Amino acid sequence: MRKGIVCVLLAALSVGVYGNVEIGVAAIPDGYYNDVDGKKNADAILNELCSIIDNHTVINYQGLEPYYEQTDFYSDTLWDMYSTCRFTMADANNPQSAVCDGWNKEHLVCQSWLGSGPMVSDLFNVYPTDARINNLRSNYPYGVVGTNNGFSKDPQHHGLGKLGPSTASVGTVYEPDDQYKGDFARSFFYMAARYRNNILNSGNGSKMYTSNPTNLTSYSLSFLLEWHRNDPVSQKEIDRNQAVYGIQHNRNPFIDYPELVEYIWGNKVGQTINLSAMTPTCDGGGYIPEEVVKYAISWSVNGVIVQTDSVIANRAVPALPETPVSCSDMSDTFVGWTDQALSQPAQQAPAVLYKKAAEIPAIAANNTLYAVFANATAGESVTPAVYVYDEDHQNGWTNTATSKGSYWLLDKGKVLTSPEINLAGLSSIKVNMRTYGGTQYCNLDVKAGSAQIATIEATSGKSLTDYTWTNTSVLTGNSALTFSSNYGTLQGIGIASVTINATGSGVTYSDYITSCETTDVDKQPARQENRKVLINGKLYIMVNEQLYTIMGQRVR
Repeated sequence: MRKGIVCVLLAALSVGVYGNVEIGVAAIPDGYYNDVDGKKNADAILNELCSIIDNHTVINYQGLEPYYEQTDFYSDTLWDMYSTCRFTMADANNPQSAVCDGWNKEHLVCQSWLGSGPMVSDLFNVYPTDARINNLRSNYPYGVVGTNNGFSKDPQHHGLGKLGPSTASVGTVYEPDDQYKGDFARSFFYMAARYRNNILNSGNGSKMYTSNPTNLTSYSLSFLLEWHRNDPVSQKEIDRNQAVYGIQHNRNPFIDYPELVEYIWGNKVGQTINLSAMTPTCDGGGYIPEEVVKYAISWSVNGVIVQTDSVIANRAVPALPETPVSCSDMSDTFVGWTDQALSQPAQQAPAVLYKKAAEIPAIAANNTLYAVFANATAGESVTPAVYVYDEDHQNGWTNTATSKGSYWLLDKGKVLTSPEINLAGLSSIKVNMRTYGGTQYCNLDVKAGSAQIATIEATSGKSLTDYTWTNTSVLTGNSALTFSSNYGTLQGIGIASVTINATGSGVTYSDYITSCETTDVDKQPARQENRKVLINGKLYIMVNEQLYTIMGQRVR
């Protein structure tokens, strides 16, 4: 490892230019990252990083503002990643009725996702930002926005980034401006390392953080890695990293050595870290990601391609249509995608049926997925079976909890166990529950066998409330679900009911097909001469001066 690293700042820094900090050089302390060198297990790497950066000086949240003069003010102007407004220190905490009125403190990892402790005032997570945009952004998770309903780069609005519905169907999300996406991503990676033993997934935080060994969800990694790679560490981040180190005495390792991200979440997982082969960013180094291999993936209906996307090798598929566009008018029920071509009709379901993009495994080669449709017969259902556990519906359940009037007390060692369920069809779990006793949050753990598949949180002091967990895991096979809590007697979770939406054993379809019938072309006169038209490399059919796709969908 490089000893006594001293990194010359590339920017001209002096008193009055960069706040009140007298900085000539940025130094990574001698041996600061020694313990992570030679590690190759992602969990072990995160543990070491956590140990390195967790013992920092904690600043009181109410007293953070003066420190921003050292960390985020250049030439007496606030560097805001939410807007293009120009603020001075005196503009702090002004009314927030309009963009550019004033600035306040913003948690990138929202305060409502956090417990109490140093994460609430950590300068690597709490930034000065435009107060109005901070208010509008609320506690929405981050992501890729489909339609921007929030901010604009129009000079009259000064807002940066987007706010709107996610392209990944997780509700409203905030998407930063391109020039700051890497900054945001490296802040999220820092929080996953620094607070890996804390809960960061309350509320909307569950879409970003999880309790798995690397702390980030597959949803958040689907764009955070891309943001990190496409927006390399800037001089602004290097300077801020050093300024924060001078205040709270820890560093963001993913700014110093951005390549570390790949060893934990990216394309170097399982490889051994060799710090001597890396040059820190403050010494002119940086990590340029290897050229990623891209494949074409096709969605087909009866052999006809309806959509083609470019995907990155060994990365999850980013999106696919929930219902094929070319089959939107058919009466059969669309039930999912499969990687095998089926006969028309096939009398049984395919061995693997993907219902949404999150279920499709990482792509390692060119792939074609086929749309699958089903015809229901009398006595059978195309909708998921619903398993309910309450006072009137307890058949097949095992209950060791204590009855407390209208609910059961599920304390430590007590469990509710469902009947066997076809987990491949598990859609969601809704629990009507509240914390019983105590003043802390209580987590309800849901396991399939010995594997934990969900954590549902009930807030203390609230009345019985429905909490819903939507399945984002890839599950297979039949198994019973077990609901349990780690909290002690009289401090557990009060449960009035559990509702499980799943396919359930025995629910079948009569026919599975991969074709769609269309009628627009069939309705034309039999003697009409059809003309083939090639437009931008795509083949269309002209019938009675109407343009159709080769699947028979009218274009104009």
